[in-house]
Amino acid sequence: MLSLRIADMRNYRKLKQADIAKFLNMSQQTYSSYETGRREMNYETLCLLADFFEVSTDYLLGREKKTPSYLTEEEREHIELYRGLDRRGRETVRTVLALESSRGRNA
Repeated sequence: MLSLRIADMRNYRKLKQADIAKFLNMSQQTYSSYETGRREMNYETLCLLADFFEVSTDYLLGREKKTPSYLTEEEREHIELYRGLDRRGRETVRTVLALESSRGRNA
């Protein structure tokens, strides 16, 4: 759970692994090993990441299920709707998002 959550929050903020590694004063490879689950982080690093992402350590560890505060109410609603879709519905949403995202970059 931890590896998925830190990767998700980093991507949401459009940061690179190297950006987080620099903040944590470690190599990008070390930070990458946390995101892939190949390495467990210590308590100090966990607390630093919670502060950086403005979430609780319980959220990072998967003990707290609520949507983090960095999402808007509209984004939270979209997530809940997405979670209720079947596989086909989720594929459709991903396709539309990819098309709209590429359209926005090309505008």
